[in-house]
Amino acid sequence: MSSTVPAWKRIGLSVKKDSEDASLNIATTRVENADLTTKLIKKISNKNKSQSKHKVEKKPAKRIKLPKGERPPPPVKDQLTYLKQYETDRANWKFNKSKQNWILKNIKDIPNEFESALFLYIENLQGGARDRIVTELKQIIEKWNVKYEEAERKIEEELASKKEGKEATTTEETKSETEPVNEINMDYAVRCFKLLKRLTDDVIEVKGAEDEEEEQEEVQETKQRKLGDNLIISEVDV
Repeated sequence: MSSTVPAWKRIGLSVKKDSEDASLNIATTRVENADLTTKLIKKISNKNKSQSKHKVEKKPAKRIKLPKGERPPPPVKDQLTYLKQYETDRANWKFNKSKQNWILKNIKDIPNEFESALFLYIENLQGGARDRIVTELKQIIEKWNVKYEEAERKIEEELASKKEGKEATTTEETKSETEPVNEINMDYAVRCFKLLKRLTDDVIEVKGAEDEEEEQEEVQETKQRKLGDNLIISEVDV
């Protein structure tokens, strides 16, 4: 009897074998993918742990504070550079509205080394800006004069009564401690007076400025007298 396998059965065996091979491949792929996924997760986890550890160990460097005498000066504001350039390099200077507004609003706080540039700039203002600054300068001087007169009156009251004088002094000292930053002082009033003289003939005198000038003259005379005495002593020693 022939042992030949019928064609239909051979086809069935082939299909079954292919199916088994495919199942084996799928299972192998799943195992490989599972293994790959596990390795990838482990790798990423280790990487994150390493980065986290590095972040914890890395601390920001502490900024070393220099003594005040060794600290570099603060950068000059653009507005002050703009002001100085107007005085020293007019050919390359360009008008800037916002910087001009800043200058006009901060006349009190402009450093003395920029004062000559400030005077020149204000002196050459034109139009509405010139008119407005004249009005503002007058108002500042008038406010100072009122403040000065009040101080004079308080001093007279202190001289009139010792008891009232102590109370007035205490009140004045407390008031000066809480003095606002934009409070008008003698230096500010004098600066406004100098600016006003460059803009108009209708100036307002600053009360107390004469006394200040006399005190400065006395100090200068005292310095010169001491200098002369030192020169005489040096000549005698020789």
